[in-house]
Amino acid sequence: MLLELIELSKSYKSSAKRVQAVDGISLTVDTGEFLAIKGPSGCGKSTLLLMVGGLLRPDSGRVLIEGTDPYALSNDQRARFRSTHLGFVFQQFHLVPYLNVLDNVLTPALATSCPQSKERAIELASHFGLEHRLHHTPAELSTGEKQRVALARALFHQPKVLLADEPTGNLDSENSEIVLNALNQFAKDGGCVLMVTHDDQAVKSAQRVLGIKEGRLIPNEETEALITS
Repeated sequence: MLLELIELSKSYKSSAKRVQAVDGISLTVDTGEFLAIKGPSGCGKSTLLLMVGGLLRPDSGRVLIEGTDPYALSNDQRARFRSTHLGFVFQQFHLVPYLNVLDNVLTPALATSCPQSKERAIELASHFGLEHRLHHTPAELSTGEKQRVALARALFHQPKVLLADEPTGNLDSENSEIVLNALNQFAKDGGCVLMVTHDDQAVKSAQRVLGIKEGRLIPNEETEALITS
């Protein structure tokens, strides 16, 4: 398996009480699998994804990516591990506003050396229909184009795992289809995808769907109700 989560938990202090955002989640995602986790806002989806991505240390439990726990690494080692093993696609894109499309796609090359970096960035941008936008900044792009830039950037280092947080949340149906098709193709090519979303249409693209409620994965019958609701 590519990804394994073992009893992951995370809580936050809010005012005078402590909120349990993620509560003992365990799951596996295999090579070639596209898994969606569906739930409403505030149920712990994004917290879970940040922990899986090596960006938020869990209170307890383990994340294993190809058998490696990123939180057992030093900060520098973990950053390098993220850059080579993980790709991220977020609802808000997180593009660098003063860089053009080509340079945004190239940003992963700053962390590790990559032969023919520029050629690969151009190839990826072109794959997502952005060859005519290479020298435009994010402010000059449509919402769908911004997400396609983010996808190209996520795929730059040919990661093992793609993590997607509401990747279709700001998109029209045409661009949503482009993004979901890309996630599916990534899984078919031997990676794995973990997507969190509340989008009914998005979960239909996944091979497997789990529900999340109040920080816990919920039983299959409740998941079905979430999917069809």
